[in-house]
Amino acid sequence: MITTVIFDMDGLIFSTEPLYFQCYQAAAKPMGLDFTFELFETCIGMSVEDSRPLMKNYFGRDVDVEALHAQCCRNFEEYMAQNVIPFRPCAKETIEYFYNRGMKLGLATSNISRWVDKLLDKADLRKYFSSVLTSDHVSKPKPDPEVYLRTAQNLGADVRECLAFDDSPAGATAAISAGIRTVVVPDLKQPTSFVRAHAFAVYSSLCEIYPDMDKLLS
Repeated sequence: MITTVIFDMDGLIFSTEPLYFQCYQAAAKPMGLDFTFELFETCIGMSVEDSRPLMKNYFGRDVDVEALHAQCCRNFEEYMAQNVIPFRPCAKETIEYFYNRGMKLGLATSNISRWVDKLLDKADLRKYFSSVLTSDHVSKPKPDPEVYLRTAQNLGADVRECLAFDDSPAGATAAISAGIRTVVVPDLKQPTSFVRAHAFAVYSSLCEIYPDMDKLLS
């Protein structure tokens, strides 16, 4: 019986992935770089630390990847200060649904605490989550299962009592590797063959989960 639900954030709750891509493109252009979607797609769901070597390999050793990332961060923070970040379809409703059913809710994200705090507070979502873990709280980011294992521990739940929702291959791999029943709702990047073979279910939107709720929570 499922008692605990753990959510990813970027690409699942908030539609941030297209914004990150735009911010990277804007940061790269003055440097004479073309930040392609192919590169961005490779990095989706990964921590900043893990994505930097990929960018270095893509652009070459002479490119200042640290400066590129720093400018992307400034671009995103400027956007976040002036705009409301949109929810993914049915994301807020799904959080409220499980919360109102008396489930314990956790957030397990590869994002940094500073941005997670701003996004949750601005959207008035923090009250729903009894545990919020970010890349700042773990030694091994997704696809390592640490963030999901620690979230389950924080919530006092056995992994067999948990249901995880994630959008990216890295995040879904982390949840599956933790032994958690994993539901994948892809955003910009489709599941790998490993994720499709081991996920409990794959949906194109959180709006689609409700007819299968008994199966998901049994």
